[in-house]
Amino acid sequence: MPPEFIGTILRLNGEMPAWVFINEAGRQLEHNNFRRRVFEPLLTKAGLRRIRFHDLRHTFASLLLQQGESPQYVKEQMGHHSIQVTVDIYGHLIPGANRKAVDRLDDRIPSKTPKSARSKTLAQPAAPPAQPAGSLRVAAVRK
Repeated sequence: MPPEFIGTILRLNGEMPAWVFINEAGRQLEHNNFRRRVFEPLLTKAGLRRIRFHDLRHTFASLLLQQGESPQYVKEQMGHHSIQVTVDIYGHLIPGANRKAVDRLDDRIPSKTPKSARSKTLAQPAAPPAQPAGSLRVAAVRK
C-alpha cells in the first residue's frame, strides 16, 4: 500500500470510510478530478483510446458473456435487479443465442429431414437471386 493511503487510514483512527475510493483527506474522490488526473493519463500510457470510466463496466459484462458465463452470473456481478435488465442490455452478446432460437423453431417443424440438416439450412442466409445476363447489379455498402 502506498504510504499516503496508510497515513490517511491512520488519521481516520482505524475507521473505514464509507467510500470505496477516497482522497488524502479520507473523503470521497471527486470523479472529474480522478478522471482527469488518473484515469485519462493511464489510458494514454497504455496506448488505449479515450473511454468513459463507466465503459469499463460494460466491457467487464461483455467479456464475461463472450467467454460463455451465464447471464445469471453476469446479472449478479453487475448488480442488476432482474435477469431481464441484463438480457436487454447484453443479450446480443450471448454466444449461440441465435442458433439456439433456430434450433427451438426446428423442434416445432415436423419433417423427415434430420434436425442437424434443418438447422444448417435455416441458420444460413439464402443465396441472392440470380441476375439476368447484362443486368446492372447494385450492392449496398455498410459503414
